[in-house]
Amino acid sequence: MAADPFTWGALVAGGITSIAILLFIGATGKSAQIPLLTWLPDAMAGPTPVSALIHAATMVTAGVYLVVRCNGIYQNAPTAMFIVAIIGAATAIFAATIGLAQNDIKKVLAYSTVSQLGYMFLACGVGAFVAAIFHVMTHAFFKALLFLGSGSVIHGMHHEQDMRRMGNLKKFMPVTFVTMLAGWLAICGIPVWAGFFSKDEILYKTFAATNATADATLLGIHVNTILWVIGLITAMLTAIYMTRMMWMTFFGAERFHEELPVVDNPNEPSRAEENAFALGDAHDVKEPHGDAHALAHQDEDDEEEHHHIGHDFRPHESPWMMTVPLVVLAILSTLGGLIGVPYAMSSIFGAGDVNAFERTLAPVIYVKKGEHDSHSPASTHSETKKEVKNFYAAAPVPNATGEHSEEHTAHSPEEISQERWLALLSVGLAAGGIIIGWLMFGKTPLRRMPKILEDKWRIDEIYNGYIVDPITNLSRNGLWKGFDVGFIDGIVNGIGSATAALGSAARGVQVGFVRSYAAFILFGALIVIGYFIYYGFKLIV
Repeated sequence: MAADPFTWGALVAGGITSIAILLFIGATGKSAQIPLLTWLPDAMAGPTPVSALIHAATMVTAGVYLVVRCNGIYQNAPTAMFIVAIIGAATAIFAATIGLAQNDIKKVLAYSTVSQLGYMFLACGVGAFVAAIFHVMTHAFFKALLFLGSGSVIHGMHHEQDMRRMGNLKKFMPVTFVTMLAGWLAICGIPVWAGFFSKDEILYKTFAATNATADATLLGIHVNTILWVIGLITAMLTAIYMTRMMWMTFFGAERFHEELPVVDNPNEPSRAEENAFALGDAHDVKEPHGDAHALAHQDEDDEEEHHHIGHDFRPHESPWMMTVPLVVLAILSTLGGLIGVPYAMSSIFGAGDVNAFERTLAPVIYVKKGEHDSHSPASTHSETKKEVKNFYAAAPVPNATGEHSEEHTAHSPEEISQERWLALLSVGLAAGGIIIGWLMFGKTPLRRMPKILEDKWRIDEIYNGYIVDPITNLSRNGLWKGFDVGFIDGIVNGIGSATAALGSAARGVQVGFVRSYAAFILFGALIVIGYFIYYGFKLIV
């Protein structure tokens, strides 16, 4: 299988690159990547167990699985892999910035999911397919934990989802707090929690990439280096917004009954719903219906009705049916990453190569003939091994003792040292993000974030204004009024009208008088007789 050259013309030239890009477009919609990411945060409106299933374990990761399973196609289409990496990195940092400013606890986790999916596609784009699936697994652990934990919080808060009305819940919900603490540390990438191993493997593989992202440059800098920096920034942003979520929910003062701040410019249509929610009027608001002063004096009973929180309300821990799954997921979020510890980490403790996850997936990762990665024991092939002639390369064959040959256990000291230093840098940035989050929101949990982030970069408004509305207007005025009503219905109605007009004309001869019918018969007979006389005369002459 010959690889297509790295050219932008390959986008429309057909062949394997076009196949890979078309597959990725489907994966983009399935896994909520730029530009098809707006549906997933809206899907979190369902029950939290459904959100945990959709956002963590199954549906949204199907796009990542598709790309990984088709890795043989992508490794022979460098242009497509380049696009996958760019889209993944852009989605990761874009969604992370939005997560910084959301106040709905489930919406924070939803944008976190979009960001983590971006990490997975970044891994696919730089050729780290095993790391991508490893992050799918660890992400399933801690994201399911966080979503179910948020459901426990919502249950204990009597269906309240706005973090601005929470605070100090660790006092009332200790089990939920401790388990979500494990999920928080895992998603931040703190050792030894599961997210650390998969996230750092992705970052290292991005930095050490040798595919098209390393060949391309921007301002003299290799693109894979730029993508690595974006990944590091995203890791720090993740730690910041997750720290904000944890602090607003479990720490600080209790804000169960406090009046929420009114956003700027309450008469702006895009802010009307948030103003109404903040002030207790949770009706379906489409347009602003009064100034902030009028909204601020809504009846207290109305506020209690919409927010379900009375003045004597106190949060409570969820029942064991909700907390037991949290404990199980907390254990997996803490220890689940140990199945895929890279050699650079395990060798610190003299454990050797214990990366069972990579060895398990090695048979389905395509390896071009003559290529190998000296850092991975499962990515080289001995010349004495039997070559596999199908689409995917086989895993190295163990010897009689069940161990791989010396060739497969060789590791580059330079690469090991490099991976350790990069992991240390990543952990430092994650810890720095936690500290920044604490400094920003520790004393001021209701700190206003930039409006553009609160509005999600106004991507919904952009899509509505430049895509949805024009298509709607074209459909209404062009396709419906012009083509459907004007042309299609015009043909149908025209045939009916013509038939009715013809019937009206023919109805004139049906007058009901016998003498009229006799006159028509005589007239017709004269025409027939005249016809034969005329042609008979022509024949005689």
